[in-house]
Amino acid sequence: MSDQKRWILPLSGGILASLAWWGAPVIVLLICFVPLLIVEDDVSRQNEHPVSLLPFSFAFFFFWNLIVCWWMARIHLAGGLAVIFINAVLMSLVFMLFSVIKRKTGGTAFSFVVLWTAFEFLHYHGDLSWPWLSLGNGLAGNIKLIQWYEYTGTTGGSLWVLVVNTMVFSIIKSLQMPYRRKRIIILASLLLLITALPAAFSYYLYHSYIIRKDPVEFLIIQPGLDPYEDKFSGKSNEGRADQMFALAGKKISNDTRYIISPETAVDSIWITGPPDPVNQKIQDFINNYPGKGMLVGATTFSSVPRKGKTFTSRVDDDGTFYDIYNSALLFVAERPPEVYHKHYLANGVEQVPFQSVLGFMDRLFVDAGGISGGLKKGPGREVFKSPLSDSTVIGPLICFESAYGEYAAGLTAMGAEILVIISNDGWFKNTGAYRQHLRLSQIRAVETRRSVVRAANTGISCHIAATGQITEQTDWWEEAVLEVTANKNDRITIFTVYGDYPGRISLFFSGLMLLNLLAVTILRRKTYKRL
Repeated sequence: MSDQKRWILPLSGGILASLAWWGAPVIVLLICFVPLLIVEDDVSRQNEHPVSLLPFSFAFFFFWNLIVCWWMARIHLAGGLAVIFINAVLMSLVFMLFSVIKRKTGGTAFSFVVLWTAFEFLHYHGDLSWPWLSLGNGLAGNIKLIQWYEYTGTTGGSLWVLVVNTMVFSIIKSLQMPYRRKRIIILASLLLLITALPAAFSYYLYHSYIIRKDPVEFLIIQPGLDPYEDKFSGKSNEGRADQMFALAGKKISNDTRYIISPETAVDSIWITGPPDPVNQKIQDFINNYPGKGMLVGATTFSSVPRKGKTFTSRVDDDGTFYDIYNSALLFVAERPPEVYHKHYLANGVEQVPFQSVLGFMDRLFVDAGGISGGLKKGPGREVFKSPLSDSTVIGPLICFESAYGEYAAGLTAMGAEILVIISNDGWFKNTGAYRQHLRLSQIRAVETRRSVVRAANTGISCHIAATGQITEQTDWWEEAVLEVTANKNDRITIFTVYGDYPGRISLFFSGLMLLNLLAVTILRRKTYKRL
């Protein structure tokens, strides 16, 4: 294969992979890895060192990351490009590891399926977590096609994509060997079944699913404030609270049960110490509406004893310590608010990776939407068990947390009957990334079979049914109030019970593959020494 072809193939594959996140048909994901697998096969047959594969695989993964996530560089050029570059390097190393295992242990292209699925599973955990590009997310443009995520989660979609890609590659390779016609027919038949059956099953689930009727009325507030100009510099904290109250007053009714505002709708609320003025302002408002609740996204401050301070703690003017959280607060009349602190913080905006070591880099962060640098991570999942007469159990998710399927499923396991996602997608600007973010919320609805109520500062705010379909929504970048009816559900899905079991199984078999590689390498060295 010529060098020119070796470059064209992975570049075209990376572009194909990226198009799925921008609404292209599913077929682009089902064939996107084939060009890269062809290049790997050529490098292996030429007996070139596995490292020689890195430039070509990096080209594939860099273009995939860049085209999908270029909007991060728009927010902060150096930080965004760093995330794209690091992610492409990690992906390239995984692909090179697959090539090494295939060569030394006699594996096949299907070992790539196992390794990549394990990599995606690990990419949901740790300080370098970045699940945005999990292959299963790329299928969300057609929600009717992924109804089986209630059984497997997003990783099931990733497995489907990878298996189809490797089978297409195997057929192409077999076509070069005419005497393997029987093998080609078998592979083609299997490919047809593996492609068609999940899709047919999904459409069956979509059209046969019956939504349980147990309605709760929500009022979604969308302030429509520019986070760079209006929200945190042009409008006071009290002014933003007043706007929230005015918008709610336009459509609040006897049927309204909960008012939902977006992420960081208000700023700098103290949740310890004397009553905070804005906190009290919200409490006074909801006291006028007994029997209703108000969920507010806020940046919150909490005092920290000197002995309890950590690397995220800051020093106030009086020498006391405090931590800053990205929070959701549920207010009801005549009761202190329930508080949930965001657990999955966005790298480069709310935290640096390995914060205990690199915390000094906080000052370099971009102020993306009013909260930046060294936030305190919340302890984990919490549900709001409403004290109101409807007794609704709400599972709160803040912004980037909507990318974590197991985390959302854990909320339903804790009893959440409805998921509420609050976000501030204004920092995306009009790059289309806010649509990618919205699709993650649709996936969470299917995985958990829960209605999702989504409030975003600049949109899209909406209601998502348990089938993943958006039933009502606002327009992008406008001030709006949206009345929606969400149905409670207490049904537990397979994914909720077992979590990301495809990822865990793949991680287990990846471990066995690595042990096998180690054993083969050691045995070969011993044999070589004897000779």
